[in-house]
Amino acid sequence: MSLNKSFLLTAGLLSASAFGFSGTAAANTVAWITPTPYVPGVCTGIGYEWAVTASQRASLSFVRRVGAKSWNEVPPFYVAPETGWTHTSDWVKFELTQPATVQIKIARQQGVLLPSVVTDPVSGATSIAYTTAGDQLYPALSLYSGWEETGCEDHRYNNSANFAWAPSLDFIANQPNTAGKATAVLTKWLPAGKYSIVIGGANVSFCAETDTCYSGFHGYRAQIITK
Repeated sequence: MSLNKSFLLTAGLLSASAFGFSGTAAANTVAWITPTPYVPGVCTGIGYEWAVTASQRASLSFVRRVGAKSWNEVPPFYVAPETGWTHTSDWVKFELTQPATVQIKIARQQGVLLPSVVTDPVSGATSIAYTTAGDQLYPALSLYSGWEETGCEDHRYNNSANFAWAPSLDFIANQPNTAGKATAVLTKWLPAGKYSIVIGGANVSFCAETDTCYSGFHGYRAQIITK
């Protein structure tokens, strides 16, 4: 069993709609995408984790985990304006098939399992082991129009504006969670089209370095509702 397939089994225990079982029309789907491995100098765009398609009056959800500071990392390696960490955030290819008011809600989620590959030091055999992600996420998100499929992915992204290595994206809005809440909500009217959503953590603004919420991966539940 592959690492990605193992992850989907654990996520499915938390959210059946992560497989597209949203209870709405067949056009409304959620799918896990196996991200293209990051290779320096190889330009294949963003390594999206999720693909979501929605029409009007849809409600879809999925569960995973992101880095505690993935949406807003700290200096000296991450400095404004590109403080997002691409590879510890989750990226969503979102396609809206009809104009709609779209609400994107990211909330803390308990019990998300983290799969990892364990290698036996004697036999060299590998197996999957699980630990539980943290549940202290201060979620944040950004919304862009377009999908980036050709740019040279970099470690850093701008969570509040366009950024050079993703020329196909245009920044629309974000929810930085400045109030330190356990849920981040962004609501926008959008025309039909293709969009990118990035989900991450803003824990650096609310956690001291000695706190368990300052680092590691923390679980989230994403819900996308269209009206």
